[in-house]
Amino acid sequence: MRNSSQELQILGPENSSIYIENEKVGESLIVTKAGFPELEKKPTKTIRVEKDGFNPESAQIESSFSFWFWGNILLLPAAPIGFITDYYLGYHKKYSPKSVVLNKLTVNPSFKIQNNNPSHDKFNQRVIQDKDKITSVSYGNLIKVRLTKVDESGKEIPDSEVQFAGLMNPNQEAQIKPGRYLIQGTFEGDAYDHKARIRYTAKVPGQSIIDIPGGGVGVFCGTIDYEKKGTGIRFLHINEEDTTLFQGILPRFDFLRRIALENCRDVFNPQDLKR
Repeated sequence: MRNSSQELQILGPENSSIYIENEKVGESLIVTKAGFPELEKKPTKTIRVEKDGFNPESAQIESSFSFWFWGNILLLPAAPIGFITDYYLGYHKKYSPKSVVLNKLTVNPSFKIQNNNPSHDKFNQRVIQDKDKITSVSYGNLIKVRLTKVDESGKEIPDSEVQFAGLMNPNQEAQIKPGRYLIQGTFEGDAYDHKARIRYTAKVPGQSIIDIPGGGVGVFCGTIDYEKKGTGIRFLHINEEDTTLFQGILPRFDFLRRIALENCRDVFNPQDLKR
C-alpha cells in the first residue's frame, strides 16, 4: 500500500495566482498535492496561472495507472487489503507531468484577476490564519547579506538584525516573525551570454523593504540589472497546508527552501528585472 500523496510543483511569474480546477492554491511557486487521496474520476486536471496585465495561461495534468499499485503484491497475505485500500483512496493513479511551468505570459493590459470569489476568499482566510506563525527564511545569489526589522516608515528598529546560520549557503537560514524587514546585499551568481555561463558579482549592492507573511518558508532572491550592474532583491514565499515534518531525510522546511532557491531565476525572469 502506498503511503502519502503525489506532489505537484507549479511555477508562475512574480505576483501571479495559481489555480487547480479553478481553486486558488498559491502564488508564484507552490508545492501541493495533485489531488490524492480521493475518488478521482476525471482523467485530467487543469492548471491555470493568472497575473494582472497578462493573458492567463493553462496546462493540463493527466492521470495514469501507478506502478506503485502493483507493489501491494509484495505484502503477500495482506495484498488484497492493500489493493482494495489503494484503489478506494485513489492511490492507484498518478498525475503527469509532476512539474508545471507557466512563467511566460503574454502582455494584456486590460486583464485583471477577479479577486471577489469564494476561491480567493478561502485562500485569503488561510493566509490570515498563518499571519502570526514563524517563517523560515534563507537567501540565494546574494553575498554580504544584512536583514533587519523596520517600522512602518522604513526606519530600522535598533538591535533587530537577524542572524543567519548554517554550514553552507543553501542551508543559511533564520526563523523570523512576520513583519516588515529591510534586506541588503550584493548579487553574486551565474550570468549567461551566448557562449558560456560565467560567475558574476554586481558592482552595486541593493536593498529592499519587504513585508514578510507568516508561515511556510521564504527566500530572498538576488537579481541583477545588467544595464546598471545593480542588485535587485525579491522575496519568494511558499506556504502550504501540508503539516509533514520530514521529506526523506530532510526537514520539510529545508526541502521547500531548496526548491525556492532553485526557482528564483524562473519566477523573477529577465524582462521583469529591468523595470
